[in-house]
Amino acid sequence: MGLFGKKKKSDATDVDFDDLKFYRVQDSKEIYDYAEMVMHRRPIVLNFTDCLISEANEVLLFLTGVLYACDGEIVKIDDKIYLMAQKSDLNGPTLKKFIADYQKKG
Repeated sequence: MGLFGKKKKSDATDVDFDDLKFYRVQDSKEIYDYAEMVMHRRPIVLNFTDCLISEANEVLLFLTGVLYACDGEIVKIDDKIYLMAQKSDLNGPTLKKFIADYQKKG
């Protein structure tokens, strides 16, 4: 197989809904706390409605790199609300249901 072969699909794992943490982000002061949670496979939902666009972009860009390194992904739930979790957890029934119930269509 070549260097750029297809990546193996992640098996679905499940997390309890109680493990999902919700945060209202106001600035980038807790950026490392969010990264720590992602690295320890704790799914988080970040709400940026009370955050400056520059601060929100800083947090999102940093956490995108953390998620990439941890085989995670960001899912946009609403205009300023994002779910961040491991890909395997996103394929599990709890987070799939959460996304289906709350993600804004269109």
